[in-house]
Amino acid sequence: MHAPCEARMQIVEADLITRCQQGDLPAFEEVYTRYEQQVYRYAYHLLGHREDADDIKQETFLRAYAAIGKFRRDSSLQTWLLRICGNLCRDKIRSWERRKVTSSPEIYNEAYPHAVSPDSDPARIVEKSQTTEIILSVLNGLPSLLKEAFILHELEGIGYAEMSEILECSTASAKLRVFRARQLLKERVYSLLKVR
Repeated sequence: MHAPCEARMQIVEADLITRCQQGDLPAFEEVYTRYEQQVYRYAYHLLGHREDADDIKQETFLRAYAAIGKFRRDSSLQTWLLRICGNLCRDKIRSWERRKVTSSPEIYNEAYPHAVSPDSDPARIVEKSQTTEIILSVLNGLPSLLKEAFILHELEGIGYAEMSEILECSTASAKLRVFRARQLLKERVYSLLKVR
């Protein structure tokens, strides 16, 4: 049942790419509309700051627009855009000197509005917010390769094959990174929650 829908999406994407490569600005606006939230979330989770993530998102689409004519179609648009975004984020992280990245649960809830129900019990909202803060703190403390893999797979729902293209590694390596990230997160979050 998913195969016809997936095939239709590929045809639609192929048409969109062709139109973009012919200089069709509304087609590129469609690309932006489809992927800008995901690119922003990915950048935010890698960098930890709203302004930096927004800057990287804009730069990602500027670079994509400039390079769309050379896009070889050996990956999906989503994979290509996330690869550009990831490279830009890694460059930015390398340029920071001893900058401590922090995240707040409020920004997490803004990026993932479905995560908190507005009609929840206030005590549960506070508890969830504190737990989210601990998880984000631990996530930010992971080695960058593991953090990036975890974000792509667990938060963005990207499959291992596509992840391996974005991270430019083997599928086995992508799986191993997610596995190690889960293990470290579980151990560190458990120890922090136990202390509380």
